[in-house]
Amino acid sequence: MPPTVSSNRGILKPIKKSPSDQLRQLVSDLFLKSGRFSDDVIENLIQELPHKWERHGDLIVIPQRSLRDANWKIFEKEVFQIICETLKISRIARKNPVKPDSYRSSNIELLWGNNGIVHHVDNKIRYQWDITKCMFSIGNITEKLRIARFDCSNEVIVDLFAGIGYFTLPYLIHAKARYVHACEMNPDSVEALKLNLKSNGVDDRCTVHFGDNRTTAPSNVADRVNLGLIPSSELSWETACLALKNDFGGVLHIHANIDSKTPKTEQKHRTNIPQFKYAEWELWTNYAASTIEQILLRLKSCKWKVAVLHLEHVKSYAPHVDHVVLDVECRPNLG
Repeated sequence: MPPTVSSNRGILKPIKKSPSDQLRQLVSDLFLKSGRFSDDVIENLIQELPHKWERHGDLIVIPQRSLRDANWKIFEKEVFQIICETLKISRIARKNPVKPDSYRSSNIELLWGNNGIVHHVDNKIRYQWDITKCMFSIGNITEKLRIARFDCSNEVIVDLFAGIGYFTLPYLIHAKARYVHACEMNPDSVEALKLNLKSNGVDDRCTVHFGDNRTTAPSNVADRVNLGLIPSSELSWETACLALKNDFGGVLHIHANIDSKTPKTEQKHRTNIPQFKYAEWELWTNYAASTIEQILLRLKSCKWKVAVLHLEHVKSYAPHVDHVVLDVECRPNLG
């Protein structure tokens, strides 16, 4: 008999099991009925069932440690059918470490289903991509929302790592950018980017530059440059500086993964100065601003003023590592 709880009227009601608990029970029953495995093996296998997952319509992405034991192959079809019926889905994929190629392409593995094409809506923006070939981070939603609050109606944007349009589309749709140059070297992401631009009705205000941004990005056009690559976008800092308008400059949005190990106990509360939660954040900010200033001095015809505007915390990436975005204003010193 299932566990029960008492309501205020003293009537016993069954406790509803979570989807994770339902999976554990159904798969345990399958294994016990088969008589194929010992109790110890069953216990180890049950521990590998996913407790959480990322949902994209009828597809879920389970953690990379889930369903790894070779014994799963024996009941693969039955287990996948149980997962699909319990979670009301039809496709299952599993996370893996990002591929160590030059554009950090997805390494998600499709375990059950015909294809990895998914659809997602973020802040009224429609995205479509193949989850096994292209990257997409739901955790970046706070940065997309921040971009949506920008007023870029008179600005030209250069997005150096456009992907499928994670930031390109918010700039065009919500920030109302006049024009965006989107650079991307992953052919699968370029295909998805072009599709997403068209499906959102903004393809007439964007040029897609396919290839390494260090050779494809336009120069002397940008009021704002987005460098949305982690763990570091430093390989394209020079490209970003070259993209800025020579006579007016602009703002760089520099993404990075930064250590977060040394909390700052004392803060100097001054206006227009970012408040750094960790000492490493301040050290990296100073390094980035100083490096950008040196690059501009080397590349441009006059000295430039570089000012730190803001350091945005996007998300926790790993223990003691955080994804941040540094906003740096770069203006030519024409005086």
